[in-house]
Amino acid sequence: MRLAIALAKNDPERVYPGPFGHAPRFAIYEVGEDGEARLLEVRENPYAALEGGDKHQRMRELLKDVDLRVGARFGHGGSMGAFPMADRVEVGPVSVAEALSRIRAR
Repeated sequence: MRLAIALAKNDPERVYPGPFGHAPRFAIYEVGEDGEARLLEVRENPYAALEGGDKHQRMRELLKDVDLRVGARFGHGGSMGAFPMADRVEVGPVSVAEALSRIRAR
């Protein structure tokens, strides 16, 4: 399973405290059958400052290879939602290590 964790602006070890889609970048992890998470890349979010319009479509395209989105919180995303509830987890503004621990415990 691949997951994207929203990263804080000035601290790559913390989850971005605001809405997921406003995070400046995402840590992309691969979680193996053994529960171990391996960092694949840090992906910039060129749409962080966008509001409305086709932002949700652009975000879906940016993270199309990701199975689970992990962030402190998620916005409403309009009537259809930016990302369906099944593929996102709110963890609060915790450390990345804590976010990964919570994912493993699910």
